[in-house]
Amino acid sequence: MPKRIYLILFLALVSVSSTSLVIRHVALVPALTLAFWRMLSASVLLWAYSAKRPQSLIQAANRKRIVFAGFFLGLHFALFFVGVRNTSVASATLLANTGPVFTAILSWLGGLKISRSMLLGLAISVIGIALVQWSELRLEGSYFLGNIFSLVSGFCIAMTYMFASQIRRDTDNTLYGRSVFLVAAITIGLIALLSGVSIFDFEKSDLIWFLFLGIVPSILGHNMLNYSIKYLSPTAVASIPLGEPVLASIFGYLLFFEKVPLSALYGAPIVFIGIILVIKNSVNG
Repeated sequence: MPKRIYLILFLALVSVSSTSLVIRHVALVPALTLAFWRMLSASVLLWAYSAKRPQSLIQAANRKRIVFAGFFLGLHFALFFVGVRNTSVASATLLANTGPVFTAILSWLGGLKISRSMLLGLAISVIGIALVQWSELRLEGSYFLGNIFSLVSGFCIAMTYMFASQIRRDTDNTLYGRSVFLVAAITIGLIALLSGVSIFDFEKSDLIWFLFLGIVPSILGHNMLNYSIKYLSPTAVASIPLGEPVLASIFGYLLFFEKVPLSALYGAPIVFIGIILVIKNSVNG
């Protein structure tokens, strides 16, 4: 695995961790509207970036995979953004980050051997993230629907990474990113239409935040994870966002002087030890 992948993974983690900082500024924007414009802005920016570059073709088999990957990515964001509005942020984040658990199960069902060291690292990370967010977890009945949405969003992102692992073997990352984000935006737009939610229900002041979400957590975050999946297993790549709540707490302290929960100080090292174990024992074959 190229050494640059470690830097790319760190950039991706920092980038996706910025999402929670933006959510507070767009609290009045409907969840589906926010998810739609995030994906659309990311796709448009990547299309604009690649417009003057030599264009490669997507193989027929990969076109179908991209549609499925984009569909599940759209479902992931739609379900997560709706889930986070119906349960605590901590619960939604924890349940949505079950992606690597699902990728491990799906990989095993597909005949891929998962090493014990990798499973150990995954278990350590999940325990660490539970410790980080324990004080804010909301698992009682009134939050049931939001928790279910968030859990299913974890399965959906796992499916996205499983398809991405196949697609990225012979598809340029920018080409994949612009396409999968576009399909995701269309998926979310259709869900919004069927749900009676207007994708234009926002203020002009929200546009800058849509653009931020498209550039930072989407292109520098998720798209860099897509880049890495050519070299790492889906489970390893899906485990990277497990560090998101930890960095989000640090950013909250540095930028807004928010109190860092004591549980975060205990859990953070455990999370990153687990992530490192997963990466060290993962190579995409």
